[in-house]
Amino acid sequence: MNMARSMKAQISQKLVSLRRRLFWNQASAITPWSLSTVLLKFNDGELWTIQDACQGTQCFGSTGSGKTTGSVAAIAESFLLAGFGGLFLTAKPDDASTYLRLCEKAGRSSDVMLFRPNGTYRFNPFDSELKRRDAGAGLTHNVVAMLSALLEVSERNQANGGGDSDGYWKRANRQLCLNCVDLSVMAMDRISVPDLYRIAISAPTSLEQLQLDSWKASSFCYQCLMDADKVAKGASRKLDFKLVADYFCLEWPCLSDRTRSVVLSTFTSMLDVLNRGLIRDLMSGETNISPEMAQDGKIIIVDLPTMLFGEVGVFTQVLWKYCMQRAQERRDVQQNPRPVFIVSDESHLTVVKQDQVFQTTARSTRTAVVYATQSISNYLATFGSDSEAEVHSLLGNLQSKFFHQQSDIKTNQYAAELIGRSRQYLINASSSKSDTDYFASLFGQRQGQSTGGVSECYEFEVHPNDFAMLRKGGPPHWIVDAILYQGGRKFGPSGKSWVPVSFKQSV
Repeated sequence: MNMARSMKAQISQKLVSLRRRLFWNQASAITPWSLSTVLLKFNDGELWTIQDACQGTQCFGSTGSGKTTGSVAAIAESFLLAGFGGLFLTAKPDDASTYLRLCEKAGRSSDVMLFRPNGTYRFNPFDSELKRRDAGAGLTHNVVAMLSALLEVSERNQANGGGDSDGYWKRANRQLCLNCVDLSVMAMDRISVPDLYRIAISAPTSLEQLQLDSWKASSFCYQCLMDADKVAKGASRKLDFKLVADYFCLEWPCLSDRTRSVVLSTFTSMLDVLNRGLIRDLMSGETNISPEMAQDGKIIIVDLPTMLFGEVGVFTQVLWKYCMQRAQERRDVQQNPRPVFIVSDESHLTVVKQDQVFQTTARSTRTAVVYATQSISNYLATFGSDSEAEVHSLLGNLQSKFFHQQSDIKTNQYAAELIGRSRQYLINASSSKSDTDYFASLFGQRQGQSTGGVSECYEFEVHPNDFAMLRKGGPPHWIVDAILYQGGRKFGPSGKSWVPVSFKQSV
């Protein structure tokens, strides 16, 4: 039995090695990870390359359409076979095991780093950002941007429509966040969620309180101000400290009680999620895993599926995605050209406005982003009722779009409009009979006339209802259909920007 199991493992390993050699032989023989390296072939001739992947990918498909086991699995496997490093985000409880099987199939199991509860890895994104000293890193504004992304997620379920006042509350919250982060760095040269929380809740609430010895003795904010004051500073840092001191000693206590309580409550309620239990244990303390490891070929799977862990899972994955984007923006692709992927199924759960900004330069950083969700309506619901421009801006920077079987009217209409209309010709014909000639009718003869013609019109090349008829996989053939649209490209003899494609379902 053991001998049979061993032989089976050896055969499996040889097959994996053969698949990887075949992949590289069929890809680019010029330079590893050249943008022209072929990742996938469609219809025995349509090539999809690293350059295409780095221009961004969006997969749409209704529940059960086969998008996860079809296009997403095929794309992810091609990344793994090509030696990409990357980040897998998870939504469903079995997502991590699915990605682990893909890594094993591609011979990449040894590169996997599983970030999960009760695991060995810890990642403090705030302190890691602070301690980096390369270009663009170590800035407190970057830490504030992370927290702002979390604030966006925490507020997305609230009713829209604050107008100018809504903008004020966001600016006020960001101001509190920036001053707490700056004070923490100046006083302790570190950033942790518990420290930020303690600074915020112990800040003075009135000018009179500032004079009380009892407040000074118990206030963590006051202790940090005193410690920061003692630290040697350059001219620029002195000005920064003066701004922080003026904020906590003049501006913050002079706010009205209502305004201050709303800003403080918004800030601490966001930190509260990061400051408890599981997420605190995983994302505090010493870091032993980082996004930069993906640039050396590591595959990070964030196994906190949002369906199980709710807001904790969302926050964790938003932070990982943001930090991966920042790491990619900072790296020198001339020194290390290895592409890095970010794969997010159920992407509407973790998408933030920063993603659109990052996607505008993703190609130059060699980052292959793959988002998958059921419909465009998911994005609209996530960003809010007035967010159509933001949604289309994000989708406009994801050049490859795979449309699987779809029952959402808005997505089907969007896909049809995106593919466009073309000149088409309609043939019409008609005939009529007349029984007015009485004598001719006695002998079975009828008089009449026939007409015919051709009319020209502009119609959808792919009609919205065509997307509802695509195959969804399953027995007996396990084939998943999709329509691939790629901006700026002409496919094959048709010269169209779209092409029907099929995937052998990964089960």
